[in-house]
Amino acid sequence: MKNVFVLEERAHLVSELRWQFEGRSDWNITGFSSEQALFQQTLLEDPGSVLVILDFSAGKTVCLQFLQRHQTARSRFPVMIFSPDPLENLEWALRELGVFHIQSGKLEPDRLAKICCWYLEPYPQKRQTYLSKTRVTMSHPEETN
Repeated sequence: MKNVFVLEERAHLVSELRWQFEGRSDWNITGFSSEQALFQQTLLEDPGSVLVILDFSAGKTVCLQFLQRHQTARSRFPVMIFSPDPLENLEWALRELGVFHIQSGKLEPDRLAKICCWYLEPYPQKRQTYLSKTRVTMSHPEETN
């Protein structure tokens, strides 16, 4: 099971991601409103099956508390940040705290879903997805002339 855990005040990201992964029973999208509950749940999961998305509009302090706990955890898992506002003054500090991707501005659920897939799907499946996309774009080269 692939788990995407989202810390946010309202279930906007969760609902958008659930829609993106609709019909894929091997994906679990779960929302949390408490950073402590989120962190405790991540400790119960296999780190290779978890990706965390922090909605920065839930509060800088709350997100930074989670990242501090994440730094001291025995098991590591990828963490992304979504913020409707630019975070250019915080970007390097967030990366030093273990954030691998920062998505600011307009919410792009399809982009977030692709990044989740990239981190949580096994390599052969990623390769197959890439090859199938390549075949689709290369299947009729005469149409591009």
